[in-house]
Amino acid sequence: MAFLPYDQDVVIQLRGAREFPLAPAAAEGERLAAKIERAIEEATAGGIQDLQVVVLPDGVVLTGRCPTYHLKQKAQHAALKFVSGNLENEIEVAWRR
Repeated sequence: MAFLPYDQDVVIQLRGAREFPLAPAAAEGERLAAKIERAIEEATAGGIQDLQVVVLPDGVVLTGRCPTYHLKQKAQHAALKFVSGNLENEIEVAWRR
């Protein structure tokens, strides 16, 4: 098995102060997820609550909640700029009363 270098600028912190650098592929996914999150936050003016972006080998999954279908669509369009594979928009539209 070949040794894969780890990305020192993207780390995971688990239970306490121990930090673990991510493998290059995982670090790339984390960077892409962060870029997509920032784009969605900007496009929706922070209108998506509990926003999560998960990068998978075959695409991206968006989850969270918002009050309108328009915001859900804006989030999807913002994410599409970064996604070359599948984009699954599981953002829930939750009407407030």
